Amino acid sequence: MALALARCDTRRRLDLERLVTWALRDQQADRAQSGLFDIEAAANDRGWQPQGVSGDGVAALLRRNETGDRVDGGGPVRGIAVKVHPDAEAVVNALGWLDPWQRRLVQLHGRAGTRPDWLPLVPPMVAVKRPSEARGRYRHVLAERWEVVPTRSELAKRYLLGGQSLFDARGQRRVVEEERGFHFRTFGDGRRQVQVKWCPLEPAHSDAEIVEANTDYAGWHAGMAALLGWIGGRGLRDHVLTGFAALAAPWEYSP
Repeated sequence: MALALARCDTRRRLDLERLVTWALRDQQADRAQSGLFDIEAAANDRGWQPQGVSGDGVAALLRRNETGDRVDGGGPVRGIAVKVHPDAEAVVNALGWLDPWQRRLVQLHGRAGTRPDWLPLVPPMVAVKRPSEARGRYRHVLAERWEVVPTRSELAKRYLLGGQSLFDARGQRRVVEEERGFHFRTFGDGRRQVQVKWCPLEPAHSDAEIVEANTDYAGWHAGMAALLGWIGGRGLRDHVLTGFAALAAPWEYSP
């Protein structure tokens, strides 16, 4: 009696970001062209599979001309595989079809295992800082002005009219204790002013910084989305793409 055995799919399931990081950071598959001359790397820029430097002797002559001596290309190191994983090669081949600036962004963050920063369209307000020669390099900017305040006798009348004692729970004069630490100045006619200080606020990021950061993020995301189509449409040997979870415009969801 014949038994039908279900085939178990042992392929590793990865999100696109993890797959690209594995291919570029761990496998370093995009380093395969490091031995190519510029003209050979340019020819491979649109997804052609590199087969090594030219074997007709021209590459050897060019290297001798550059170095002034014979260059021994060497061979593979014992115990280290010559080729990277075919799935990593598939990722790099797909990279060749991206626009150059998108490819640079995808490679940069793939090698680091990161994604580009983005900024909210309405930046938070932060305290203004400026360069300083004092210790710490930066100092908060302080603004100040004088504001008119009632005299102590006027404040005492307000307490009494409100049914409050002129003395606090410790028996101290309330007006004196509440004004402790403030800087006042008094004029000849009895008017008083208090010095008010504050730290001005400014947007944490300029409009140009927001545009630049979000443009880089959008370019990276578009490149990754294009990669998803190229890689997903051709299939992988030992991996399964589960999708691409990063938001296309996260700043639209930022409060």
